[in-house]
Amino acid sequence: MSKGKFGFRIGEDIERPKNKQIFDKLRGYGTPPLSDGLRKFNTLDSAIKPVTSGVALAGPAITVKLRPADNLMLHKAIDLAQEGDIIIVDTGGTTDYSILGDLMSSSAFKKNIGGIVIDGAIRDIDELIEKQYPVFAKAISPSVGDKDGPGEINYPISCGGIVVMPGDYIVGDQNGVVVIPPELADEIIEGTEQKLAYEENRRLEIENGKITKPDIDELLRENGVI
Repeated sequence: MSKGKFGFRIGEDIERPKNKQIFDKLRGYGTPPLSDGLRKFNTLDSAIKPVTSGVALAGPAITVKLRPADNLMLHKAIDLAQEGDIIIVDTGGTTDYSILGDLMSSSAFKKNIGGIVIDGAIRDIDELIEKQYPVFAKAISPSVGDKDGPGEINYPISCGGIVVMPGDYIVGDQNGVVVIPPELADEIIEGTEQKLAYEENRRLEIENGKITKPDIDELLRENGVI
């Protein structure tokens, strides 16, 4: 059961799939074909990117809503998170105050969580890069905020312009971050694999000298351009 009151509460634990291999599959696809499988929806703000190159993440969402410039509930979310979870944070759009740095990140990844996604600012960038932590954020600021609350854990949030529900599947890489509702995962995977098959076929066409896609000229003819 949830504890607390609106604005200052912790919800029930999230549902996690029994077969964790689905996250290996999603991570392996990469976010571009997954975004296509999502019909261009559920992609976070393009400013939210990984701190360091070569990292990727995929796992179920622990959602965190913070009061601007306060990280109390992020501390508690790290305490509650399990191995493989993705902590995803709504800061209310604040980018002037950091809500995560090296020490909090080290605490989180000591528990083998899958990653952290923050629609806001972080700091201690050199340390995060050195340790290759899969941390995604919108901004960097040396200024730290408070830890007084209020805030919420495992309730719906808005992150990067997208509604994220507790337990949603979060996938991130160098291209950005996408959000997959678990009940739609099979449908999204099917659309993703169709897109990958199309791309493989198009690569073969290019190798064989078919440079322009036929539908490009068809569209231009329909509009009287050629």
